[in-house]
Amino acid sequence: MSHVGAGPRAVMRSVAFLTAGVLAVPALAGCSSEDPAGKPLAGQDIASASRARIADGGTLRWAVDSVPETLNTFQSDADATTRRVAEAVLPSMYRIDESGRPVRNPDYLESAEVVETEPKQVVLYKLNQQAVWSDGREIGAADFAAQWRALSGKDTAYWTARNAGYDRIEKIERGGNDLEVRVTFSRPYADWKSLFTPLYPKEVTGSPDAFNDGARRGLKVTAGPFDVKTVDRDADEVVLVRNPRWWGTRRSCRRSC
Repeated sequence: MSHVGAGPRAVMRSVAFLTAGVLAVPALAGCSSEDPAGKPLAGQDIASASRARIADGGTLRWAVDSVPETLNTFQSDADATTRRVAEAVLPSMYRIDESGRPVRNPDYLESAEVVETEPKQVVLYKLNQQAVWSDGREIGAADFAAQWRALSGKDTAYWTARNAGYDRIEKIERGGNDLEVRVTFSRPYADWKSLFTPLYPKEVTGSPDAFNDGARRGLKVTAGPFDVKTVDRDADEVVLVRNPRWWGTRRSCRRSC
């Protein structure tokens, strides 16, 4: 939905995605094929189009209510725009499909499953070997562990708004190789698929100072189809550009998520 020249900024602010390949943008939505077990009650917000019909290049302007105060979705002043930007620039282990069910995101996960239930619940994540941060470093157990420690609720120096699920994790370890992450829970947690979405790099979650202030006005290290170029409060816009390291498939989108 292109809104070039959409009106006075007092009326509508926007997030401008400068993509040089516009329809990597629907990665924001994380949509998937229809689930035969259920269908959404509401109709599509936008018309669907196959990837083959979309021209490469250009600018997409996506209207939002405000420029976010923070790009850290786990802080109390995060809003819907914070979440939308995070979905474009950071890893998500699972996406929610149009029936409201979590679906593994193959751009980051080869597989994830509960491999032990006794004496503790253990989830084994096997990461996509192509998945890297924008600085070239592989996504790995260190990032998972840093986010868990930041969100566990055990260190009040981290200004977190929520820690549901992270407070049940007992430990996080490297698995059999660098692409495996073992998460052991102190108590069973049925909603484990909601965790690590988004996943921030350890550079953001590794210390209270970095967590509290390092992702408020920008993200230096990302791992999505887009990078954050600028957050301009004077111009009322956030500008995202295509991530040249992106390994995933560009997808068309079936709905606005």
